[in-house]
Amino acid sequence: MTTMLRSNDPEATLSNQELYEFADLLALRLYQDLGRRCYLLSRQDISELIYPYITDLDHRDRRALSWLVWDLLQEGAEIEYEIDQT
Repeated sequence: MTTMLRSNDPEATLSNQELYEFADLLALRLYQDLGRRCYLLSRQDISELIYPYITDLDHRDRRALSWLVWDLLQEGAEIEYEIDQT
């Protein structure tokens, strides 16, 4: 997995679309690696696990990605819970 940084400008940030797409990829990667255990991760855990993939991004993008990935995993947990209840 590679980052989506578009320029050598240290102030460059990802567009909203790029952030959402990258968050999707990172959440899928965590789910593939951890399965349902990924739903138990804190945002800090997620930040640490995704850090190797986002080291060259702006700190604002790194922070946004950790929240977006955490939110996606929470949504996934809710969906799986609802499926399990049927």
